[in-house]
Amino acid sequence: AQEYTQFKGAFRGAAEWGAAFLLVPWQQYEFTGDLDLLRTHYAAMKRYFAYLESRAKDNVLSDGLGDWYDYAPGTGKRANLTPPPITATAFFYEDARTLGRIAGLLGHDEDARRLAARAEEIRRAYIAKFRRPADGLYGTGSQASLAIPLVLGLVDPADRKTVGDALVRDVEHLGYASAGDIGFRYLLRALADAGRSDVIYRLINQDEKPGYGYQLKAGATALAESWHASREASQNHFMLGQVIEWFYHDLAGIAADPTGPGFKRIMIKPAVVGDLTWVEAGYDSVHGPIAVRWDHVGGKLKLAVRIPANTSATVVVPARAAAAVTESGQQAERSVGVKLIGRNDDGAVYAIESGSYVFETEL
Repeated sequence: AQEYTQFKGAFRGAAEWGAAFLLVPWQQYEFTGDLDLLRTHYAAMKRYFAYLESRAKDNVLSDGLGDWYDYAPGTGKRANLTPPPITATAFFYEDARTLGRIAGLLGHDEDARRLAARAEEIRRAYIAKFRRPADGLYGTGSQASLAIPLVLGLVDPADRKTVGDALVRDVEHLGYASAGDIGFRYLLRALADAGRSDVIYRLINQDEKPGYGYQLKAGATALAESWHASREASQNHFMLGQVIEWFYHDLAGIAADPTGPGFKRIMIKPAVVGDLTWVEAGYDSVHGPIAVRWDHVGGKLKLAVRIPANTSATVVVPARAAAAVTESGQQAERSVGVKLIGRNDDGAVYAIESGSYVFETEL
């Protein structure tokens, strides 16, 4: 990318932004199944990670900007609630973990083992540095301080429920997202992964407190850099737009299955929330279009799914019991191309072959 403006200091070396050098090619592999970017840039990725290692002290990295433009009333700082060491060290860990996965895919087994060990060392250092013994929370207890380690797997397993419950309480108490550009994506993922998309829906479906609706009321025609559309910040940033991922991945429920990168295997797991009566979405994968539409009327759910040729999918239908689920008018597991796998807390789970299906049930 052309460096039209030469930033200096922390702006130039911020680990939260630099992580894109690893995470973007990895995301492209997940979405396409193509290893080319990983092969092309592997040597440079290793050099970048070695640079981060040279900057860290006791596996804690401070070269960052913190949770950029998080929101705290009455303050003018750009990272009010979550300082750089908390965010930079988290991405230092994610870089080690991702680079180790890349090494494994490319057949660099020794690198993969070394990087997995480094990731574990950083994880232990993160817990030692940022875990609060008094309450089992992390960092400053801000939304970003709780959500980022939850999603990345930095939280000690014994603390996960405590941290998750505290995160939900904070969001519901404030009624807005205090997490900024770094933390907001992880706030959404932490809530959605815990089955609390209902909290996200209430969070974004309001305009009285800082957020998307608030920006619109302030006259914004593009995403602003700050939640409250401060005139002292940029009025045209694509920051804070991470809710788009939630629309596709959770609300419509379209995701790539890690066991089949590039949407060779697909996950369909919609979140039926709030007063929404329908959601429709599609994604043009490398194997062809994936389409989902659900309608929720009077306690009944209709879920239409289309899966491209030469792929397969796992579909989670949010039903009380598998016996109550039909597909094209007959009991779902008796339908051609449909196999009942089991049931979990989210509903009945089916394996389907390529084709079009219409599931119906009572929620």
